[in-house]
Amino acid sequence: MTIPVALPGGRARRAGPLLLLLGMVALPIAYPDLYFLHIMVLALINAILVVSLQFLLGHAGQASLGHAAFFGTGAYASAIAAMRAGLPFAAAFLIAAVVAGILGAGLGPIARLRGYYLGIATLAFNQVVVLVLTNWESVTQGPLGIRSIPPPRLGPLVLRTDHQAYYLILAVLAVTCWAYGRLARSRFGRALMAIRENEVAASAMGVNPGRYKLQAFVISAISAGMAGSLFAHVTGYLNPNSFTFQESVALLLMVVVGGQASLWGSAVGAVVLTLAPEYLRFLKDYRLVVYGAIVVVLMMFLPDGLAGAGRWILQRVGRRPPAPIPGTAGPAA
Repeated sequence: MTIPVALPGGRARRAGPLLLLLGMVALPIAYPDLYFLHIMVLALINAILVVSLQFLLGHAGQASLGHAAFFGTGAYASAIAAMRAGLPFAAAFLIAAVVAGILGAGLGPIARLRGYYLGIATLAFNQVVVLVLTNWESVTQGPLGIRSIPPPRLGPLVLRTDHQAYYLILAVLAVTCWAYGRLARSRFGRALMAIRENEVAASAMGVNPGRYKLQAFVISAISAGMAGSLFAHVTGYLNPNSFTFQESVALLLMVVVGGQASLWGSAVGAVVLTLAPEYLRFLKDYRLVVYGAIVVVLMMFLPDGLAGAGRWILQRVGRRPPAPIPGTAGPAA
């Protein structure tokens, strides 16, 4: 007689992100196609955005439809600091984070909203930012955009190629995921999850929902500003049309497909949904139809997103055979 013993899957869960990171490091070596690397660079930038939005949605329960506004603000702030003030990339990168964070802090009244009220308010906020970027021509050059933005520079090393930029952005993504993971397990992260589950009960326990949600907005905006800086210096060109509310909706979709409860799952969702439209171009007019069908199927059969499927696989792979109870016969031959 034997009794199956279910072993904890913590080790398998910890191995998932590490294996994923190692695979991403080896990817340009295994598949050095230039077009693929360019799309992967954009996918990793989207992953940084999506991880920051996942923290806002998955932990604070704030469904923002204006995340692209922080992305665009950081991108323009970094480009202007580098081109007009002549600052190095590192300084422009920090300025982008600070400016986006200040913009996030200005959303105090909006951050207190919930449900579809928050969605509508952040959507309107995104539209206001796009209009400012389009019409403030003396600063942003309006619809013409900003051209010839210098590439990232780390000391004497100028990252001119997508291969070089890939590893810089991957490093920023890894640090971002690590930082958000630590933050989610902290007292601050537990307070946000309490607010998400029951705001009234959390308030009764001494948690200030308005303050915590505003802080979550600021932290998320800082990460989006950093992603915007990387986007500006890697692509070398900015246009207001890259930061409309459609981009915010696409980011929200990436979070849902990747898994609202997983940081690394959201990053995978960003990569998958960035690559999919590009590699469906051979379908021409049916490309978006097939793309939409794929998303619908994923939502139907993977309600927990790609992260849920990954956890299921790792648990099956990492499960040991059942051990017999001492003093009993083992399995029959």
